[in-house]
Parts: sequence; structure tokens; C-alpha cells
Amino acid sequence: MLGRYRETVRHWSDPVGRVLFRLRLRPNHLTLIGLVVSFYAAGAFIAGHLRSAGMLLVLAGLCDLLDGSLARASGQVTAFGAFLDSVIDRYSDLVILLGIVVLFARTPNARGALVAMAGLVGSVMVSYTKARAESIGIECNVGVMERPERMLCLIAGALLVLLEPALWVLAILANETALQRIVRMR
Repeated sequence: MLGRYRETVRHWSDPVGRVLFRLRLRPNHLTLIGLVVSFYAAGAFIAGHLRSAGMLLVLAGLCDLLDGSLARASGQVTAFGAFLDSVIDRYSDLVILLGIVVLFARTPNARGALVAMAGLVGSVMVSYTKARAESIGIECNVGVMERPERMLCLIAGALLVLLEPALWVLAILANETALQRIVRMR
């Protein structure tokens, strides 16, 4: 859904990528920094520090956004870089959502933990259905809950301390997106 704004976002992120290149950063460095920040965000969720977790998610999201800009600015766009970015994004998603599952399991809020697990499953399936379709040569970008939307949903839920309602939205729409992709492939 937010993919249609990709060029608009690149308009302001590519100059930042050029600055990062002058600072001698590499795209894969930024990708790995984003993963480390995601681990800290997961820890903040586990500790119940929702707003801190939300701010860390913003930072992790910026790293994810800017690694591509840095790759373009530095001429380091490679198949391995795209692969690594995609794999690290999955690890980040899983770590963050597992942190939220632990938060709700410790509270104890079984319903919240189950909804977080449903969101985790939906997130994985959105990515998997796209990757599997692309592996057989078909582009499959349908659905309203791709990674940027999922991150924004979690950030809003954390910053507004409305995490469980945000997880309901994420779980329903991510799984709906995966189903839409299955139907599209059919």
C-alpha cells in the first residue's frame, strides 16, 4: 500500500544516503545496525517500556529505509545486499514480535500473546508468499500490510500505548494480505 510512495520517499532519503556514503558507512553496516536496534526494541517490549520500544522501532525503520539509499548512492547495489537486507528484515520482524509475545506472556495476558503470535505468523506469511511467487517468476505485491505498514502499526501501538489493538490490526491485515497473495497466485 505504501509502496506507491516509494519514489517520494527516495526523493528525500537518497540525499541522506549520499551523506552516509561520505561518512564511509556501507549499506550492510546499516542493515546490521537496524538488526541490533531491533533486538534492543524487543528488549524494551519485554521490559514493558512501550514508548522506548516504539522509538527504537523508528530508529530501526530508518536504518532499513536508508540502507537502500546508501547502496544506491555508493553504487553498491548487489544481489547479495538485497538478499541480506531481506533476511535481516525477517529476523528483525521475528525478534520484535517475539519480544511482544514475551511481554504479554509475562503479564500474563494470554489473549495479547496469541494475537502477537497471529501477527507473527501473518508477517512471516506475507513475506513468504511474495518470495515464493517471485521464485517462480511472478511479481506479487498485493495487500495492505506489507513491512512498512506493519512497522508503522507497531510503532503507533507502542508510542500510543495501544499495543494490543495495534496487534489486532496487524494480525488481521497481515494474514488477509497473505491470503490475498494466495488468491492472486491462483
